[in-house]
Amino acid sequence: MMTFQNGSLGATANFSLIESKNKRNPRKRALVIAGKNVYTGDLEDNQQFDTYICIRNKSTNKATIVPVQHALLSNNIYKKLEMKNNLPVLSKEHATRKLLKEFGGRKASRFVANHEEMMVNVDVVRQELDETVQSSVRQEGEEEDDDMLPEVNANNAEYLATIVPKFNKMATKISEVYDLEDVVPQSLLDRLDEEAKSVHASPLESLPIESDYLRDCIKRIQDKEVPSRQDFLNIKLIIYMDALQSLIALRKRQMNRVELSRITEKVENNIRERFADPNAAKFCARTNFSTEKALTHFIVLALLINDKHEVDVNILSQALRTSKQRIVSYAHIVNARPKTRSDMLTLRLPSTVPPLTVSRRFQRKK
Repeated sequence: MMTFQNGSLGATANFSLIESKNKRNPRKRALVIAGKNVYTGDLEDNQQFDTYICIRNKSTNKATIVPVQHALLSNNIYKKLEMKNNLPVLSKEHATRKLLKEFGGRKASRFVANHEEMMVNVDVVRQELDETVQSSVRQEGEEEDDDMLPEVNANNAEYLATIVPKFNKMATKISEVYDLEDVVPQSLLDRLDEEAKSVHASPLESLPIESDYLRDCIKRIQDKEVPSRQDFLNIKLIIYMDALQSLIALRKRQMNRVELSRITEKVENNIRERFADPNAAKFCARTNFSTEKALTHFIVLALLINDKHEVDVNILSQALRTSKQRIVSYAHIVNARPKTRSDMLTLRLPSTVPPLTVSRRFQRKK
């Protein structure tokens, strides 16, 4: 006796029944092939009674009692669907990216490629960080190549004047050492009002600034109940510092096609114009001159955005990815010295800053 799930066997259907009897598995299974359909199910045994049917032969008028078993058969297509549902299915976002990448136009493919580059693999990042740490340990105290921050000749006053912001040598107050306009052009600061307001109003995690140091500076301003004009000015300087940090970390020789700021192109254009090496053969070229000038300006701005005109050398070393000794050397030529028995750099009056020793050389590499 066969009962079909969601169907029945027609009177004229051609079918065959196969009964599986496996000695290892006492469970009996039945399989019915009816045309293109396959039905499977378990043969059910009743422990309380047996079922028989009586078949009468019309020609001999004799009856035969035959034992029967009951089976509930289901179409095998349902099992195929279950197996198919268990297969991993692409998410809507993943499927959309796959379609855009394979069948989209040039812009769509470029968008997908940029999006995939932004996705972070934690294991890969961890491995790269470990390799970076090991590499920096090996290079500690060794002579660095042309891509790293070089030593400079203290006697080369003409060169120092090109990489260090202009300062007042006769200043009698710390606030008089630097005129902000000599570090960042006032015309640029006047055009960054909307960007400063947008950064202040945006959630910290949504800001396109990677430096933890700069993000902490912005967070301290955002935590204030009523920000002052000086706070918004500091945000403008932080936007400029973010672009300077990108320039310091840059290893490409050309700056005109590199994104230095993800906040505004105004800062990018200004930095390309001010920090490109004027003596380079190619237009808008980045050399050691560009890196050194960006580094000195970054240190000065870090001092100016602090109420006490001081900054931790360890924080700068981590943010700029260079050694503490080099940070101290470059801070020296911008009139910043560490406190006694401390790693805190403080801005000093130029008249109180001792000259650099001859052993510390600052010069343009030939």
